[in-house]
Amino acid sequence: MSKEVETCLPSYDGQPGFEITWSADCKEAFNRGVKLAQFWLDSVCSGWLWAVMIAERDLLPRAIDRRAFEVGFLGRVHQRLCSYQAGNQMSVGAAQPDRRLPPETACRC
Repeated sequence: MSKEVETCLPSYDGQPGFEITWSADCKEAFNRGVKLAQFWLDSVCSGWLWAVMIAERDLLPRAIDRRAFEVGFLGRVHQRLCSYQAGNQMSVGAAQPDRRLPPETACRC
Protein backbone atom coordinates (compact mmCIF):
# COMPACT_ATOMS: atom_id res chain seq x y z
CA MET A 1 0.00 0.00 0.00
CA SER A 2 1.40 3.37 -0.96
CA LYS A 3 1.35 6.31 1.38
CA GLU A 4 -0.15 9.64 0.46
CA VAL A 5 2.26 12.36 -0.61
CA GLU A 6 1.55 16.09 -0.44
CA THR A 7 2.73 18.66 -2.96
CA CYS A 8 2.56 22.40 -2.53
CA LEU A 9 2.29 25.21 -5.04
CA PRO A 10 3.60 28.25 -3.17
CA SER A 11 1.81 31.57 -3.37
CA TYR A 12 3.03 33.67 -6.29
CA ASP A 13 2.27 37.04 -7.88
CA GLY A 14 0.12 37.92 -4.87
CA GLN A 15 -2.06 34.86 -5.44
CA PRO A 16 -2.54 32.09 -2.88
CA GLY A 17 -0.87 28.74 -3.24
CA PHE A 18 -2.41 25.37 -2.57
CA GLU A 19 -1.58 21.91 -1.30
CA ILE A 20 -2.72 18.71 -2.95
CA THR A 21 -2.39 15.11 -1.78
CA TRP A 22 -1.49 12.35 -4.23
CA SER A 23 -1.69 8.57 -3.86
CA ALA A 24 1.92 8.24 -5.05
CA ASP A 25 5.09 10.32 -4.88
CA CYS A 26 4.91 12.64 -7.86
CA LYS A 27 6.50 15.74 -6.33
CA GLU A 28 9.22 15.82 -8.98
CA ALA A 29 6.70 15.86 -11.84
CA PHE A 30 4.56 18.49 -10.07
CA ASN A 31 7.56 20.76 -9.47
CA ARG A 32 8.73 20.21 -13.04
CA GLY A 33 5.36 21.48 -14.28
CA VAL A 34 5.54 24.56 -12.06
CA LYS A 35 9.09 25.36 -13.23
CA LEU A 36 8.27 24.91 -16.91
CA ALA A 37 5.23 27.17 -16.63
CA GLN A 38 7.34 29.78 -14.84
CA PHE A 39 9.98 29.56 -17.57
CA TRP A 40 7.32 30.00 -20.26
CA LEU A 41 5.70 32.93 -18.45
CA ASP A 42 9.06 34.70 -18.02
CA SER A 43 10.23 34.09 -21.61
CA VAL A 44 9.74 36.63 -24.37
CA CYS A 45 8.93 34.04 -27.02
CA SER A 46 8.92 30.38 -26.12
CA GLY A 47 6.26 28.85 -28.35
CA TRP A 48 2.63 27.97 -27.82
CA LEU A 49 1.70 27.36 -24.20
CA TRP A 50 -0.27 24.20 -24.97
CA ALA A 51 2.51 22.75 -27.15
CA VAL A 52 5.16 23.36 -24.50
CA MET A 53 3.02 21.70 -21.83
CA ILE A 54 2.07 18.65 -23.91
CA ALA A 55 5.58 18.03 -25.24
CA GLU A 56 7.11 17.98 -21.77
CA ARG A 57 4.22 16.17 -20.09
CA ASP A 58 4.30 13.32 -22.59
CA LEU A 59 7.87 12.49 -21.56
CA LEU A 60 6.61 11.27 -18.19
CA PRO A 61 5.95 7.51 -18.03
CA ARG A 62 3.28 7.27 -15.32
CA ALA A 63 -0.24 8.66 -15.65
CA ILE A 64 -0.14 10.10 -12.13
CA ASP A 65 3.10 11.95 -12.94
CA ARG A 66 1.52 13.39 -16.08
CA ARG A 67 -1.48 14.55 -14.06
CA ALA A 68 0.75 16.08 -11.35
CA PHE A 69 2.77 17.87 -14.04
CA GLU A 70 -0.44 19.31 -15.53
CA VAL A 71 -1.71 20.47 -12.13
CA GLY A 72 1.59 22.17 -11.28
CA PHE A 73 1.88 23.76 -14.72
CA LEU A 74 -1.69 25.02 -14.90
CA GLY A 75 -1.67 26.06 -11.24
CA ARG A 76 1.22 28.47 -11.90
CA VAL A 77 -0.41 29.81 -15.08
CA HIS A 78 -3.65 30.31 -13.13
CA GLN A 79 -1.80 32.33 -10.48
CA ARG A 80 -0.35 34.62 -13.16
CA LEU A 81 -3.70 35.11 -14.89
CA CYS A 82 -5.40 35.93 -11.60
CA SER A 83 -2.67 38.41 -10.67
CA TYR A 84 -3.18 40.31 -13.93
CA GLN A 85 -6.93 40.29 -13.44
CA ALA A 86 -6.59 41.55 -9.85
CA GLY A 87 -4.19 44.27 -11.00
CA ASN A 88 -6.55 45.43 -13.74
CA GLN A 89 -9.52 45.53 -11.36
CA MET A 90 -7.57 47.53 -8.79
CA SER A 91 -6.45 50.04 -11.40
CA VAL A 92 -9.99 50.79 -12.51
CA GLY A 93 -11.53 50.39 -9.06
CA ALA A 94 -13.90 47.65 -10.18
CA ALA A 95 -15.42 45.21 -7.75
CA GLN A 96 -14.70 41.50 -8.04
CA PRO A 97 -17.17 39.97 -10.53
CA ASP A 98 -19.49 37.11 -9.63
CA ARG A 99 -17.70 33.95 -10.74
CA ARG A 100 -20.54 31.45 -11.06
CA LEU A 101 -20.37 29.22 -14.11
CA PRO A 102 -23.28 29.31 -16.52
CA PRO A 103 -25.56 26.30 -15.91
CA GLU A 104 -24.60 24.68 -19.21
CA THR A 105 -20.90 24.56 -18.23
CA ALA A 106 -21.23 23.60 -14.57
CA CYS A 107 -19.58 20.33 -13.60
CA ARG A 108 -22.07 17.56 -12.99
CA CYS A 109 -19.60 15.10 -11.47
